[in-house]
Amino acid sequence: MKKPEHREDLVLTLKIGIEHLVNFDFNRFRFLSAPGKRQLENAEFAYRDVQVERWFNVIAESQELRDKTKHGYAIDLARYLAFVDSKGLEPESEKAAHAWEKHLVEKVRLGSIRTNTAQKLNSSIKCLLKLLEHPVEQWFSPFGLFRSEVLPTTAYSDEELKLLLRLIYPLFNQLYRQIIKSPELHLFAQPRDFTAEVELKGKRIEVAGTATKCFTLGYFLMSYFTWANATTLLSMQKFKHENLTKNLVYSQSVLKSRANKYVTISIGDNNVQHVPKHALKFIEKLLKLSNEIAPESEHLFFRVGRGKFTALEQYHLRDTTNWMLEHFNQIDDYGKPLRPMAKRFRASGSARFLDLTGDAVGTASLLGNTPQTLSRHYTKGSPIENQKQLQAATYTLEAVARCSDISESKNYAKKQLDVEVLPYEAFLNKYSESNKHPQTTVIGSGCKDPFGREAEQYRRKMNFSPKDLEVDHLACSDILKCFSCHNQVIVEEVDDIWCLMSFKQSIDDSLADHIDSSQFERNFRDLLEKLDLAIFKVEP
Repeated sequence: MKKPEHREDLVLTLKIGIEHLVNFDFNRFRFLSAPGKRQLENAEFAYRDVQVERWFNVIAESQELRDKTKHGYAIDLARYLAFVDSKGLEPESEKAAHAWEKHLVEKVRLGSIRTNTAQKLNSSIKCLLKLLEHPVEQWFSPFGLFRSEVLPTTAYSDEELKLLLRLIYPLFNQLYRQIIKSPELHLFAQPRDFTAEVELKGKRIEVAGTATKCFTLGYFLMSYFTWANATTLLSMQKFKHENLTKNLVYSQSVLKSRANKYVTISIGDNNVQHVPKHALKFIEKLLKLSNEIAPESEHLFFRVGRGKFTALEQYHLRDTTNWMLEHFNQIDDYGKPLRPMAKRFRASGSARFLDLTGDAVGTASLLGNTPQTLSRHYTKGSPIENQKQLQAATYTLEAVARCSDISESKNYAKKQLDVEVLPYEAFLNKYSESNKHPQTTVIGSGCKDPFGREAEQYRRKMNFSPKDLEVDHLACSDILKCFSCHNQVIVEEVDDIWCLMSFKQSIDDSLADHIDSSQFERNFRDLLEKLDLAIFKVEP
């Protein structure tokens, strides 16, 4: 039988990156099991051209779906067709929908795919069939078959962060100097031509694809300074030099396509109002490099070679990270390869800022996310740092039982763990970085600004007169208002948590000192609700 002709009208061009275009060929759907391009020669024709045309038109003409989503739907449709064709089922049928769901459930049960993957595959097919105007509510199970797994991005530990920055910074600077010295040499080189050399950690290494590697390293440093996600960073345009004068923070609005909104990228350090000098120098170098390589383009990051430049895409980053691992073999705290990733720099920066401020809403705003998204994906921090704190608390408790003295027990824990900082000291250090002079209180919480405006109000309320007595050294002691104060921090240290719970118990016991329960409710209901909320938030 004569092989069906290839139809060019069934090839869909989609933009799935900054400038990355792909041609998805719907001709493969005309054959059983939707084979890949190389398998088409021996594939069996399915005689469903009318259906394939409908699928093509529904996906191509949808105004609600962005190109990256369309590309994902087309790939998932290929997996769906491979399954239903293997079972001899009609793709647009209730039987096929039931079999597909059953197939995904079995794959999850066997551990072949993750629940999130199964949920995504099922959702894609449901959406496609809905676009084709089929009754998906009747065809698919009304119950949630797959429970979403929250997979929060883990932050880098302090040691991991230092290791990466001590590698990325010097590599970027060395490559930058060589490119600026002779930009044409690197611009017109073949991708495998060695045009530069770096010297680091006692190694001298020849470098190919120099300009692309330098831009990739710049991308990682930019992610460290801004906490932006990958797509947003790669969409950044060149900034004007006058924005960098006088150490002003530079900010730029970039479209976050998946959320269909603009987010602001601010360059600074933990939301300070001035760009740190080392960050300012890096930004100026990156801008100069971008202008040297592609003066006419508005983009900031590029892939360079053979006299051409294109916008840097996510799949280009892998080559540079693999090159770094090959030559420098950076290892994380678990003994596994340590890769620089924008999402982990984002998690690290936001986790530290949240630790310093306790302001979840402000941190979410800086990330361009909702507080709910922040809670689900960016509050886990570094498991290594968390484990250190947990171990420290455990050894301290053990030592309290042995020594009956908290100071001796902390020294015992230090010897056991060979660490210098325990949770309480870590708390003090974090907040002293903000020059907020933290203090713990008798009720078990901490205060970020015990000598600030709230302290002045408390002194006035208590009739402390500076004319009669020097009182500037007195901190705020209005403990009943602590749980409504923006300066309060809950310290996840065993002693402090016991103080917190003891404080709550003493308030509960004060019921006996009131005329009746209604008077007690008026006095302490709001406070008890806030206390319960604070205790509930403590990591179990």
